[in-house]
Amino acid sequence: MVKSFLSSITILPFGLEAAEQAAQIRSVLKAAGTPIGAYDLLIAATALTHNLIIVTSNVREFQRLPDLQIENWRSS
Repeated sequence: MVKSFLSSITILPFGLEAAEQAAQIRSVLKAAGTPIGAYDLLIAATALTHNLIIVTSNVREFQRLPDLQIENWRSS
């Protein structure tokens, strides 16, 4: 069942560019006193690296990143 599900989606790599993006985001948000959770940080960095939109109901966490495209699935 898991293999079937995974074969139907594209799994994006988390490479050097995404890691650098994550470090930059973490640094900026920590300096501003508004850090985000570790997993959300990785999700945001991956989305920014691949120029993707994050579809979430957790808009508050991600809206701290002005360059990140967010779609609230609950209000759509």
